[in-house]
Amino acid sequence: MTRQDTLPSKPRPSRQNGLAFGGLSLAAVRDLLLPQPAPCLTLSLPTHRNVPENRVDLLSYTHLVDSLDMALSLAHPRAEIERLLRPYHQLGTDRTFWEHTRAGLIVFAADGWGRAFVLPQPVTPLAMVGTRFYTLPLLRQAAAIDRFHILTLTSREAHVYESRVIAGAVDRLEPIDLEPVPLRGVADLAAQPLQRSSVIDEELLQPHRMRRLMNAAGAIHGGFRGKQDAVTADTERFFRHVDAVIQERVSGPGGLPLVLVAQPAVAAVFRGLSQNPLLLETFVPKDGHLLPEAGLTALVLPIVTAERDRRIDREIRLFHLARDRGLATDSPAAIAQAAVSGRIATLLVEAQRFEPGWLDRSTGAIHAEGDPPVDLSRSGNSPAIRTEDLLGAIAETVLLHGGEIVSLEATRMPSETGLAAIYRY
Repeated sequence: MTRQDTLPSKPRPSRQNGLAFGGLSLAAVRDLLLPQPAPCLTLSLPTHRNVPENRVDLLSYTHLVDSLDMALSLAHPRAEIERLLRPYHQLGTDRTFWEHTRAGLIVFAADGWGRAFVLPQPVTPLAMVGTRFYTLPLLRQAAAIDRFHILTLTSREAHVYESRVIAGAVDRLEPIDLEPVPLRGVADLAAQPLQRSSVIDEELLQPHRMRRLMNAAGAIHGGFRGKQDAVTADTERFFRHVDAVIQERVSGPGGLPLVLVAQPAVAAVFRGLSQNPLLLETFVPKDGHLLPEAGLTALVLPIVTAERDRRIDREIRLFHLARDRGLATDSPAAIAQAAVSGRIATLLVEAQRFEPGWLDRSTGAIHAEGDPPVDLSRSGNSPAIRTEDLLGAIAETVLLHGGEIVSLEATRMPSETGLAAIYRY
């Protein structure tokens, strides 16, 4: 049981909402860093996927909830404690959840609401009460994943999914509702999936509608070519609509790479007219609707991995260019000072590296392992931990101020300090 100082979350659901599950992302971490009414509760523990190991998970969780209860009892009445702990008790009674855990769990709660994150990697058992959430374990794992979108396309239908690469494997596919983007003269378009029949009047090409193409002698003007030209034009119109919807509802808000899965002929037409800058050059030359999920993710993984490698190469190149101009540094002290003033545009941080110490989030000063920079017990925060994840704390501060975080393996880092930052100015 511990407590921590300053900062926390949005959007704040009503107290009646209780517990909800969140998706692992840097955006979720950033939300948790926004101001929140104290006390802010954080609970994390490693969990297990399989029996019999996972039988101890609920017991460990209950002990950590008891630690939160004990810490809260020093300053809050019983009725208030019950309200604050309601999300934790709600999760504790969900037997189905505890039978299907992954490698880790972290639960944040404040003001009677809670957010739980099921994690792909283990975390340290921890129960903290303070004036901000302890997001560093979540930040570390969120920074290590790569999110992307998949478009499976035929001449008649389009599906879009979001997924992510975690620990070298593609996670499950999450379908995305494609909200309609109005076309001139077309109303009430389908949302999910997008279908050609919602955009094109397919009746126009049915035999009983082809009479308009016939002369008095019964000959078809233009013959088969006329119908094929109409089909091609309608397919292109459908593809343009798909492209517009994805840019408006998916790529624009998300900013994630888009992997196309389509037969080569379909891909050629779509790529030729797409205006989406996030559409990757490499595509999967298959009909995605005929592939099982495991088969689809296996084909997408090398494309996403190659795109990540290109992105990392680009960031490293930009770091070296910026450092030559005095616009980048690998000094933790300089980075910490710039982070608290919001001057870091991009931070490269070494994955799995732990540097002990404390970051003063108001001044940017770094303090050595041991006593924290202020007497937290006098401000109502008395942590049992004697140090924090210094690199993670700096990354958290950069993220809070709108900077980009890129997690790299040690072999790819362009510095020996575990950090490399590019300034905004």
